[in-house]
Amino acid sequence: MFKISLVIPCYNVAEYLDRCWASLKNQTIGIENLQCIFVNDMSDDDGTTLAKLMEIDKEAPESVLVVDMEEKGGPGGCRNVGITYATGEYLEFFDSDDELTPDTCRKLYETAKGNDADIVQFNHLNISGDKKWSSGRSEETRLYTINSKMDRMPFLVGNIVSYGITNKLYSMELIREANVSFPSNLRYEEPLFVYPLFLYVRKVYLLKEDLYIYYRRPGSIVTSEVGNKLLNHPTVQLMLLEDLMNRGELFAEYKDAIEIHFLWSFYCETMIFSARHGVAISLEYFQGMQKTCRSVFPNWRNNSYMVKEGNSVWPVIETIDKEISTQVELNNLVREVYELLG
Repeated sequence: MFKISLVIPCYNVAEYLDRCWASLKNQTIGIENLQCIFVNDMSDDDGTTLAKLMEIDKEAPESVLVVDMEEKGGPGGCRNVGITYATGEYLEFFDSDDELTPDTCRKLYETAKGNDADIVQFNHLNISGDKKWSSGRSEETRLYTINSKMDRMPFLVGNIVSYGITNKLYSMELIREANVSFPSNLRYEEPLFVYPLFLYVRKVYLLKEDLYIYYRRPGSIVTSEVGNKLLNHPTVQLMLLEDLMNRGELFAEYKDAIEIHFLWSFYCETMIFSARHGVAISLEYFQGMQKTCRSVFPNWRNNSYMVKEGNSVWPVIETIDKEISTQVELNNLVREVYELLG
């Protein structure tokens, strides 16, 4: 068994793979302890990405597995396929145009093993041109042990962790227990995999260190698609809600937290993304969002965890009941929401 399996989606990334591979084979934990699963998502660059992956495979055949997708799956579909090949004790997701610091895998493995943690969350070092800054998603170094509903609630309303995927190490045991997967060929796909894990997790370790080097480049899939695939975001949130509702007793027990998360992510965050990326939501779609919120959670005003006074999100959520009848009204609302919360 490998200590860590890394799943790495690849699409037309031949020019970045040398850097990516160097950061993996130079890990202080030793490449022999890592299973590097590269998943080629039908790259259409005349075979250069696949050829580079085969070169990498020859360098460390015991540690490298190259999977060539037979149909396009996007990052989510690639990760789902990669997970089926994972034999490591822990799992990490890594993007092919990024880097890990040399000590990342050793620190994460020793932190997880030493604290019996199901998830270790750490920070990204973001790089855009000559600018560098920490993601700051782990604001402290601390172990959280979840023994009660009260302990779990903050993780389900987003007070402590993020729902991104590449800033975490996961135990394979937790992934199997929660039975989670990604949507294929959709952007904003990460919460469908990450959020349900926090219904099952027992120990979470936050590590306030920048261990993942994330390059923000204009031509990346993430950068180019965030705008024109805006509506993937509420689509994934609806898929997540359906998944959670199918978890029966867990959904019933944590319905209040799930309600808060859904109203924020599905409704508020979609408007924020719309304004941030300059992509309008159609009036018809927005009215459908309002209707969905009211029908799924008709009693949201009675949610005991929904703080009203001093909560800047509350007046935004209240607009679920507001009649918006023109595109101009909607555009003004989106702008106001972004100014308040964005």
